[in-house]
Amino acid sequence: MILSRRALLAGLALSGASVPAFAQSAPEGQLVPIELVEDTLALASAVKLGHQHGDVIMIEYFDYNCPWCRKSAADLPALLKAEPDLTYVLVNFAVLGIPSVTATKAALAYLQLYGPEAYLPLHLALFKLKGAVDGGRALKEIERLGGDTKRLEETADSERTTQWMKDTLKLGDSLGFTATPSFLVATESYVGGMTLAQKREAIARARG
Repeated sequence: MILSRRALLAGLALSGASVPAFAQSAPEGQLVPIELVEDTLALASAVKLGHQHGDVIMIEYFDYNCPWCRKSAADLPALLKAEPDLTYVLVNFAVLGIPSVTATKAALAYLQLYGPEAYLPLHLALFKLKGAVDGGRALKEIERLGGDTKRLEETADSERTTQWMKDTLKLGDSLGFTATPSFLVATESYVGGMTLAQKREAIARARG
């Protein structure tokens, strides 16, 4: 999904949306400063999956209302199975309007209360929902997974959650991410959707 720099800030302000576009081919890798990769890994909201000390780190900036992110989530279990030495990091990047912002607040609250080890089932469940995903629908999925909705609502509306989202938006802006999903593979960035095969090709290039 294509978005503008203004949308990066508007997302957190609960306004604005972007113009959708679908990737036709693999995005080209662009070198990024290692410091920005390290800053992403240091985000409190980053969720690390797969190998905890992998030989390659792949980071995905995503939005719960992005169609290409939905496809990426569907491919994620297969990718983790095919690449056992890969560290895969999820970064909530709520830039597609009000529903995305409220859904991300609920998801980050779940992360704070239940930890990264419990996050993947929620992540996959939210992307299986049809139609717009907002905070209310996210809370229903969390309740289905056994979450305490009262505590989640309080945490979702906390200053800590808001700061996590601001930190991510600023970093995504610094990386020049103009679409979701966007990826970092080692020190290369890829802006736009990637198929499972394209992801594995990027991982193989990173390994040399």
